[in-house]
Amino acid sequence: MALPPLKLVGYDSCDALLRDLRKASPPEPVPEDRDLVGRAGVPDGNAYAAAPNQAPAQHSGTNAYEPDADEPDSVKTDGRRIVALTGDRLQIIDAATRTLTARLSLATATPGPYIRGDQLLLSGDRALVISTRSLLPPPGTVRPGTVPDRGPAVRRVQTTLTLVDLTGVPKAIGTMTVNGSYVDARQTGSTVRLVVRSAPRMIIPFRPRENMPQHLPRTTMPDSPSTSPSQEPTPQPKLDDWLPSATVSVPGAPSRTYQEPCDQVKRPSAPTGGGLLSVLTIDPAKGLGDPQPVSVVGDGQTVYGNGTTLYVAGSTFTGTIQTRVHRFDVGGTGKPRWVASGTVPGTLLNQYALSEYQGALRVATTVGKVSGVHILTRKDDRLTQVGQLDGLGRNERLYAVRYLGRIAYAVTFRQVDPLYELDLGDPAHPRALGELKINGYSSYLHPTPDGHLIGVGQDVTARGIPTGLLVSEFDGSTPPRRIASYTEKDRLSYTGMDPHAFLYWPATGLAVIPAQSIGTYPPPEGAFALTIDAKGIRPTGFIRQDRVRRAMVIGDTLWTFSDTGAIASGLTDLKRRAEITYPQP
Repeated sequence: MALPPLKLVGYDSCDALLRDLRKASPPEPVPEDRDLVGRAGVPDGNAYAAAPNQAPAQHSGTNAYEPDADEPDSVKTDGRRIVALTGDRLQIIDAATRTLTARLSLATATPGPYIRGDQLLLSGDRALVISTRSLLPPPGTVRPGTVPDRGPAVRRVQTTLTLVDLTGVPKAIGTMTVNGSYVDARQTGSTVRLVVRSAPRMIIPFRPRENMPQHLPRTTMPDSPSTSPSQEPTPQPKLDDWLPSATVSVPGAPSRTYQEPCDQVKRPSAPTGGGLLSVLTIDPAKGLGDPQPVSVVGDGQTVYGNGTTLYVAGSTFTGTIQTRVHRFDVGGTGKPRWVASGTVPGTLLNQYALSEYQGALRVATTVGKVSGVHILTRKDDRLTQVGQLDGLGRNERLYAVRYLGRIAYAVTFRQVDPLYELDLGDPAHPRALGELKINGYSSYLHPTPDGHLIGVGQDVTARGIPTGLLVSEFDGSTPPRRIASYTEKDRLSYTGMDPHAFLYWPATGLAVIPAQSIGTYPPPEGAFALTIDAKGIRPTGFIRQDRVRRAMVIGDTLWTFSDTGAIASGLTDLKRRAEITYPQP
């Protein structure tokens, strides 16, 4: 069922914007955050000399969805150096000598931050580190087991960008603090588009009742006169608590704060929830400055980009579950431009459920117990549905999607794995070409240059109970056929949740799949190396290493990375050539 098209309009005044935000998103009391006072960029006292310059070797990159939109990750390389982010430290490895050449602390001066999902991007000799931090409340602000009193609205989550110069001894050359939570980012050339969400939150000052024993929790409501001496009304959040602002600090210069004018914020013609969704622009090659945010009232959790267009999608409940999709033009290096928005029923699996092809956006969603694909095209400032294909996997959940031009593949699962092949070339008349039902399921699909498809997931019993790792190879026929499979009992791969963990090197057909151990007597942890080509799937070896997170190829070396170090192995024989242990702070 096609939903009415979603239209975005501007605001006539800042008061109108603030009124809508307050109405759509009443502030929720949460612990107070203190500003991040960074000492980011202080070189480690034992930093090594920097790696010498050498010609970059042929190398793999991050397993990104689209080739022209690089994605942030915990490990990056340019073929000469490897930059790995572990906690609040950058580790710099020289790929040629296979040695750790430098490390840099990015810790903050504020004690006890909760650090979440730190990632980085590379641009020439600079790294951009993206960190989202939610700080612990100040002492005495919150008492466990209490009902908090009222307080003024403040920002809870902050995203910090640290720009690092990798020439010589690495050093931070600037930071940007954004009052919002990090969603995702994409990089084309040296231009980074960063997506954040911002919403107001509340301070929770602890005001104990007189003569109340300190070891007893307060259970009365904050409006009760007996629990709070203050009878002042609950303060309303201000517009500044919503509008994204970015404070840039550069050594030797005063900090500067940038904020988007409220009259440039767009709002949907239908309710989409409170908060603001903003797209910022950063060019590491030029340094940190005005990020020129472009904002839309609403929410978003999923980002898909192809280098010229950026889509941000978020699910919302307005009687039924729907997914709002906002399209931004990000071609070139200037300020992005919002161009259209639309709505489809259901929820998304991840960014792989989205794809743009010849100007049409394909969106795979699940509505109740049925999945389908909706095709939207732009008409003025609206994304309008022009085609729909329903009925995929009834009473089953969507596990994986992959678009390859006009053809798409979708996996649903409950007890068996139907792999659907879809023809979406005609946006108004999408059709199913066929399906393949097999035991097990794939939670990640990866194309190969010869037109085959690799599936990584779980093998299952006839009753649908997972038993271990399953790697499948499907050909390009219609309907698809599984021409080879490989299983490992009592193993689990998290590739479906984190596709960046998967490596495929087309030159040799090498696939590296980190796997965790399950079962009562777990086997050693590490990563499986397989050769996958037109001849099928052949095991190449096993790299024994605890908690392997990433793998990459540089020249004739296969690198695998964990939170504690890196291992260099021969690309063809997998013999260990070097092992690097990261120094502990």
